[in-house]
Amino acid sequence: MSYVSVFINAVVVALMALYVYEYERRMGEISARHNRTVLALEGKLSTTVDEIKDIKQILSTKAGLEKLAGIENHQLKSQEKGVTYIRWGNTQCDGSNTETVYSGQVGGGLYTHSGGSVNYICLPNNPDAAQPLKQHSNYAFLYGGEYEIFDFNQPQGIRSGIGQQDVACAACLAKGKMSSIMIPGRKTCYNGWTKEYDGLLMAGHQSHKAGSEYACVDSSTEVIAGGSSDENGILFYPVKTVCGSLKCPPYTADTDVPCVVCSK
Repeated sequence: MSYVSVFINAVVVALMALYVYEYERRMGEISARHNRTVLALEGKLSTTVDEIKDIKQILSTKAGLEKLAGIENHQLKSQEKGVTYIRWGNTQCDGSNTETVYSGQVGGGLYTHSGGSVNYICLPNNPDAAQPLKQHSNYAFLYGGEYEIFDFNQPQGIRSGIGQQDVACAACLAKGKMSSIMIPGRKTCYNGWTKEYDGLLMAGHQSHKAGSEYACVDSSTEVIAGGSSDENGILFYPVKTVCGSLKCPPYTADTDVPCVVCSK
């Protein structure tokens, strides 16, 4: 064999040895990176599993179960909370997610008593037993409420035949709400508010001695059965606009006043 052939063979062997060395080095680096990745993933997985175990352990303890039950009870109670309002002229509450707390009849002071109370109140139909008082005049008095609405003053949208009839009412709970408002002059609520009911504004007569308040009486007016006698008490008259200090427009003279009760 010539020296040239020997030299060529030596170069080939050296190149093959260099190739094998470089290949093994690169494979070693890849293997090392792989091992580091696996270890890192195993560490994360181990941490996650441990956290899950801790949560399960907490929930399995008495304290954990009581805490979970407390959270559930709080959520249930928050759903039952809400805002109350009186629906004048109706015995039922049918607003969105609203329940009737009780049905009743309207009470208040006598329309001729200058010192009588001015507010309407909603008396439940199932009062508790009360005790008799001594015969004396040194008391405040509570009467029932009547509609004073007849053919000559009946607003549109209010049914006829309710004059001298006793006024129904209901106490309502709008669940999950925080506020309620009666808006005079509107039949619809502003954006973001939910309508509970709409009707017409009513109050006592302007010439009577007793003061009165404005109430939004349901347009689907209900009466108390058997209460058609003219016994008066605290009275409901439709409200009429009077222009002057009341700006017209936007209001119009000699019209009724719509109203709406809204919740949010």
